[in-house]
Amino acid sequence: MRNFLLSTLTILVSYANYAQDDFYLDEIYTDFDKAYQYYYLQKDSAYFYFNRIKRKSIEHQVIEYHLEALIRESWAANFHNDLYIIKKNIRQLDSIFVKNKKVIDTIYLKNYYTSALKYTKGLYEYDLNNYKKAINYFDDLIQNLEKNPNYLQDPEILNMYLSTTSFVGKLYVNEGKFKLAKDFYEKTLRITKENSGFDIGFSNNIQILLADIYQKEGQYEKANKSILQVLDYYIQITKNSNRIITSYQRIIDNHLKLKQTDSAAYYLEKMKPYLSEEHPFIDRYYTSSAHISEAEGNYAEAEVALQTVIDITKANPQTTQNNKLAQAYQEMGLLHVQFNQPKKALTQYQLAEQHLKKNSATINQTKYLQLLKHKTQALNSLNDYKASIKTTGYAIEILDQLKPTFKNNSDKLFLMDDAFPVFESALEASFKRHQQTKHDSLIDTAFYYSEKSKSVLLMEALLSTKATKFANIPENIIEKEQVLKSRITYLEKQLNTGGNTDLEADLFDTKSDYRELINTIETDYKTYYDLKYNSEVISLPELQNFLKPNTALLSYFYGNDAIYSITITKNNKTFQQISRDVALDKSIISVYNMLNNPKSDLEELNKTSFQLYSQLVAPSIEKIPEKNIIIIADGLLNYLPFSSLSVTGSTKYLVENRSISYVNSATLLKQLSENESINNKVLAFAPSFNGQDSNNLLALPNNKTEAADILNYFNGKMLTDSLATLQNFNTENTDFGLLHFATHAILDDENPEYSYLAFQPDGNSNLLYVSDLYNLNSNTSLVTLSACESGIGDLKRGEGFISLARGFYFSGAKSIASTLWKINDGSSLKIMEAFYKNLSEGDDKNVALQKAQTTFIHDNNQNALAHPYYWSGFVISGNMQPIKSTNYSLWFVIGTLTFLVLLFLIIKRMKTN
Repeated sequence: MRNFLLSTLTILVSYANYAQDDFYLDEIYTDFDKAYQYYYLQKDSAYFYFNRIKRKSIEHQVIEYHLEALIRESWAANFHNDLYIIKKNIRQLDSIFVKNKKVIDTIYLKNYYTSALKYTKGLYEYDLNNYKKAINYFDDLIQNLEKNPNYLQDPEILNMYLSTTSFVGKLYVNEGKFKLAKDFYEKTLRITKENSGFDIGFSNNIQILLADIYQKEGQYEKANKSILQVLDYYIQITKNSNRIITSYQRIIDNHLKLKQTDSAAYYLEKMKPYLSEEHPFIDRYYTSSAHISEAEGNYAEAEVALQTVIDITKANPQTTQNNKLAQAYQEMGLLHVQFNQPKKALTQYQLAEQHLKKNSATINQTKYLQLLKHKTQALNSLNDYKASIKTTGYAIEILDQLKPTFKNNSDKLFLMDDAFPVFESALEASFKRHQQTKHDSLIDTAFYYSEKSKSVLLMEALLSTKATKFANIPENIIEKEQVLKSRITYLEKQLNTGGNTDLEADLFDTKSDYRELINTIETDYKTYYDLKYNSEVISLPELQNFLKPNTALLSYFYGNDAIYSITITKNNKTFQQISRDVALDKSIISVYNMLNNPKSDLEELNKTSFQLYSQLVAPSIEKIPEKNIIIIADGLLNYLPFSSLSVTGSTKYLVENRSISYVNSATLLKQLSENESINNKVLAFAPSFNGQDSNNLLALPNNKTEAADILNYFNGKMLTDSLATLQNFNTENTDFGLLHFATHAILDDENPEYSYLAFQPDGNSNLLYVSDLYNLNSNTSLVTLSACESGIGDLKRGEGFISLARGFYFSGAKSIASTLWKINDGSSLKIMEAFYKNLSEGDDKNVALQKAQTTFIHDNNQNALAHPYYWSGFVISGNMQPIKSTNYSLWFVIGTLTFLVLLFLIIKRMKTN
């Protein structure tokens, strides 16, 4: 490609200067060739030839070659990390563009040079870790290049375009936005494959970049496989020592993560021949050496190697402008922690913090958050809990600033997961300080941290809907957002279910348009931004004021080392720490497995569940009289229906004395209680299956009876068989305040957003996916999913299950009744009938379910149906406000019967008299 450009330059310049002696053109062309020969191997020689070209270009007043030499020298300097040269060249380029504007405007390659300058500025800011500035340059460049309808046909422009999209991907990786980065990498791969004869180096580079993501996602074997597939290309063809060293470093790190120390040591030896003490990546060798020594338990050797890294970094004034020195200090701190030296670790963290505070770019904020995470852990190890709580405050401020910059949900989940230890350290510090001081305000502090860790995505989605209503955004913009969201969902479903890879480019472009629109809305409508990203959570005193009498809220935080529970009533609050170990985790999983198996040993189940009750629940609730318990579950506790826990070790269950409901966070609970639903009419679906459709779904013998029973207590509509279609759901769901689904729910473990509810097969699409629910806009008081595993999904820290049930919250539901396993059709019929009967009589939703379950237990206490499998899989979450029945015909019948009975008694008494 560079030969193509030089040939073009030669022709154009020769034509323009036909009257001059042009022997110098051959010399310039030769110098370019020699500069490229030394481009990667000997930077001083490369710079020498670039400087000669610049002198000759000035002497002969050929501006094109002067620009080309400055740009190419800057790119060579980028490879060798010579930031001063890049900075000097950018200044010269800016000056040339200003002083020679009229001349440059006439140059055939003007657009190329303008783009190349932006690209160079982006590289410079990237090397400085000023990622906000870098992304601005790269985004602007991509937009300008795409305006050229022939950008995919021009080799040099396409080369720059693909390099830019690759760098944008790297920027997103460094910010922790892996899904967004993958989108850009995959786009680059698509373009290289579509352009036959394109440089294989691009696709190989993307393989390396994807390996970086795999590593950060914990897919270490996949990462190494991706690297090794292309490593020979760099060793044999390009001889790019930077790429070779970086590749070996990643391979070493991956082997260490897999506990394969010998393999890591083998690749460290493979790295050696490509290094010298002057090589810009020599620090990577010592870093890898330190990691291997650490894995081998050799603290002293690891410390020496990391000190060498610090000394090398400090000696290079260019690297002190970015995060390398802070990263080196942090590496040393982590080493000290590994060998139980928290005081030495804290010293290193403080040095790193001093360096990071100098820069507020997004990447530094991300690194700063990671550093504060480690710092709080070190402070807790030193029993300096007061300082730990203060440090957590800084960390949460940074986290709140970062969250709005993460537009992709999967990336936002990764951010929260990475920040999780910050919250655990804060809860540990708050608990220890509370033990020391007995100050109850520390319970308030602990509750604040627990709330901040929960339900970020769901709260943001609900606040976004609210923000759209109150920010006075024009209807045409709202409609455009809805169209783009719907298009994204459609394309993702097509790719996930049909594998039509031709749609990948369309999906990428649609997502880009959507991000651009959201950025525009957030910029132009400040009220929208402020409402959507409102990071405030409900305080403990506010919650106490909000809670009804006879209600207690039990909030759990499931940490790596301990479980914390905070119990809050109208007038009291308590704070517990529960030791977490492998045995506890196994007990929870064991109870869940026994609960969803009707043939499991009931005696063993009750014995184990009683142990869990004694550890997890009894210390929090046995001394309080409140009968309504709201559970904020976390971690593995999401698998437990607390109602099924034995309170005696036998067949006496928690549900018989307390009503249980669930919510993702107390802040969400308050949000769900703000608006009432549109009405109390029910829309019930009961499709029929025969195992012959494409999904092989079997018949549900009692689902029509179940749906019909509900209409004995509430006005509404029942759609069965051919009427129970997805199309009818989409048409009618917004007209009803209660939705009931007596159908199959299918869980997709690998892609939880493609778990689905099945409607009547009708030749069209009959599956309602979780991802579809994000685009619905309903205002239902209650959604009931009496289907298989509708409340189960991929478990995410702080968010709970990514399930069908949770999906309905995104669509506007206030409360959801769902199931934790495949429910028996017969028991479902009885429990649902009783549940709706209780609701029609004015019971709170949690009480209505409690009564239905206890009635079922008592009716079957002498047979196998008493097993919790048959009744405890139903759980209810959200707003527990009662629903007033609108079935006036039922009340008319009851009233008439009551009147007739009274009339009979009066007549009988009159006759007697």
